[in-house]
Amino acid sequence: MPATESNTRLGRDNPSQLEFTRLFVASQAAFQGFLLTLVHDRHAADDLVQELACRLWVKFDDYERSRPFVAWGLGFARLLAFEWRRLQARLPVPLDEPTLQALADLAAERSMASDERHEALGHCLQHLTKHQRQVLQARYYDDQPVAEIARQAQRTEMAVYKVLKRAHQLLLDCMRKTLASPTPP
Repeated sequence: MPATESNTRLGRDNPSQLEFTRLFVASQAAFQGFLLTLVHDRHAADDLVQELACRLWVKFDDYERSRPFVAWGLGFARLLAFEWRRLQARLPVPLDEPTLQALADLAAERSMASDERHEALGHCLQHLTKHQRQVLQARYYDDQPVAEIARQAQRTEMAVYKVLKRAHQLLLDCMRKTLASPTPP
């Protein structure tokens, strides 16, 4: 069955499952980084992310849609990390409970700030021209050298550098304005 047909059927049969999957996949990096900060063990963090997915799915009906999914999930992730640390006979870095709590608060704060920056970037990218977005994608997402971008676009390297510089400046200005704004974009 083609992927799009599978997704359509999945969403039709269980829209909640599709919604959860989309939210979790979009937040997975934030959860991974948060848990890694608390447990200092990449393999344990990977295992905890899987356990977190299970726990969040079980509780997904209780999720208040007006609240950011990442913030909701980080509360569960924090509890999972604390449980994991309590079960460990030895800790890589001995931390007392208040220090661990402060570390968890800081990691959650940074994760939320990262999400805000990511949303602002998505908003600001829409303000660029199609050509600017294409050049940015080729340079940073596809990791193409400027010379290759110039060759494909039949332009000079200097012209590509100018497009990049202008796009960077527009993004920087928009990000500053968007992040300083009290209302979301």
